[in-house]
Amino acid sequence: MRVPGRRTSREQDSPPKVFLVVQPTVSHYREPLLRRLLSSTRLDVDLVGRYRNSEGTAADRIQSASEELLAQVTPLRLLSWGELWWERGQVRDVLSGRHDVYVLAGRIYTLSAWAAMLAGKLTGRTVLLWGHGWKRPEAGLKRRLRLAFYALCDGLLVYGDRARELGVSYGVPAEKIAVVYNSIYAEDQIAAAPADADPHAADQQDAVGAPEAPRRPTLIYSSRLTTRHRLDTLAEALELMPAAARPRVLVVGDGVERPRLERRFVEAGVDAEFLGAVYDLPTLRQLYARADAAVSIGGAGLNVTQALSLGVPVVAEDGNPDSSPEIEAVIDGETGRLYRSGDPESLRQVLQELVDDPAGLRRMGARGLEIIRDRYTAERHAEAMEAAILAFLDARRAPRKAGSR
Repeated sequence: MRVPGRRTSREQDSPPKVFLVVQPTVSHYREPLLRRLLSSTRLDVDLVGRYRNSEGTAADRIQSASEELLAQVTPLRLLSWGELWWERGQVRDVLSGRHDVYVLAGRIYTLSAWAAMLAGKLTGRTVLLWGHGWKRPEAGLKRRLRLAFYALCDGLLVYGDRARELGVSYGVPAEKIAVVYNSIYAEDQIAAAPADADPHAADQQDAVGAPEAPRRPTLIYSSRLTTRHRLDTLAEALELMPAAARPRVLVVGDGVERPRLERRFVEAGVDAEFLGAVYDLPTLRQLYARADAAVSIGGAGLNVTQALSLGVPVVAEDGNPDSSPEIEAVIDGETGRLYRSGDPESLRQVLQELVDDPAGLRRMGARGLEIIRDRYTAERHAEAMEAAILAFLDARRAPRKAGSR
């Protein structure tokens, strides 16, 4: 008779079986990572996940992955009561012992994750959490709640170094936290070299035979258009510049704020082109090729790694509490610039300094691509996850082996 949760000698020669909940959804930007995890020779991965962020409005939803990939993902059935969620089937899966490792979404308000980790403790299963960890310092009840949540798992897979530093400062053992970073694109999808702004975007004088006017710089903004992202700050910053010197703006994204923001940029006298959501990579390449710099207003996230992956340096807010760990890729003076959070004058000054230094922009674009290749491609992301999962599994098995001697 087979003992549940114990692998036979034949099974021990095969890759560990991993039950992995896709964090946060099975979206288009998760596809390169998920394809590499599915093709892994070190792990045998079964994917479970939500196909879309259906709790958002239609304008704010993120495009799902391809139908081909979705066919390889077991749909996650969700019950919700406000912020509280129950992801159906997870506790049963942990109790079944059909997998060697269970990687769940590290969301403290997901009640089923608490129950699944308790089930793992009772049955000796290895249960890990995958997510942001800490995005900002915490105190009081929320910190205690998060620490109690993380105490139930066997390991944490987090997106950034800051999350690991905060966790360790709060008493979580360093060996329990693995930094796996985050990704959008595969290595063969990122730019080969820094983007050069399209010279055909230059202003032209109407008179036949007249010389071209100096090319006006172009900025690109790519994110959902929500109140949280506060794109008004960019309009205010550019409004402070002389009208003839104001950069153009390409706005990639959609959301409930779009109509109001279009009016705001017109009022500010800024030449802004609102393009809606764009998911096609060749089209995004063309848009970023027109840009001198990318601007992240409000909380930064995957828009940072998108821009750096396409060879464009990033201007982002310094110290915004809503920023995700991807903000760590913006190294001031190396891969982009930081400006004072919520300060249009600081943003104006930084933008002016950048557009006056084309050589510096290209140098920052090149350095950004180095950072992406080193940490933020789908290949590096998958490798980091594989290594962390195997290390946590070995650490969990080590006491059992020692005890059986």
